Amino acid sequence: MLFNEQNSVEYFIIRHLTGVNLNAVQDGIALEDASIYGDEPKWKYIEPELLLRDISDVMLENELKVALCKLNPSIASNPERADEVINKLRAILITVNNVGLVRANEEFSRWLRNEVSLPFGKNNQHVVIRLVDFENTSNNSFILTNQFKIRARETKIPDIVMFVNGIPLVIGEAKTPVRPAISWFDGAHDINMVYENA
Repeated sequence: MLFNEQNSVEYFIIRHLTGVNLNAVQDGIALEDASIYGDEPKWKYIEPELLLRDISDVMLENELKVALCKLNPSIASNPERADEVINKLRAILITVNNVGLVRANEEFSRWLRNEVSLPFGKNNQHVVIRLVDFENTSNNSFILTNQFKIRARETKIPDIVMFVNGIPLVIGEAKTPVRPAISWFDGAHDINMVYENA
């Protein structure tokens, strides 16, 4: 096997976080190691081709809809409300070019911290919308994928993307450990100049 960035650094990260060993494939299926987390929630590896999404979708909307229903009784009783929340989150992503990345991130962060309310309660009373359960983390879904293609103006392919409840929270760019001319700085540059400007 040729030693490269993907089968060394990228696959190591995937194996460490998910237990899936992409370097050990048998009958087309990657072998899985015992969980290193014990009872803690473990990241679930899903191949990018198996994610239910369009190439232009930033979020895993099916995962997000399930999480919204699970974490919010007012949405569970009327699942169409999940679509309304997802549309509001999509709108934040669309406005990045108009309001700027910092302002859009601030607004999205309010949602992630469960600081936004909508009139989903009885008699249109405002209730807090929870995107993430911080008290009981096992109520959340943790998905990790690699070589995640995303198209906005052009197609970008981050090495590793980690989703919590269908929302991408971590993007990783792996770099080769064997070429001295390549360092962590190159990965940071890619994140800043390539992916943040997608």
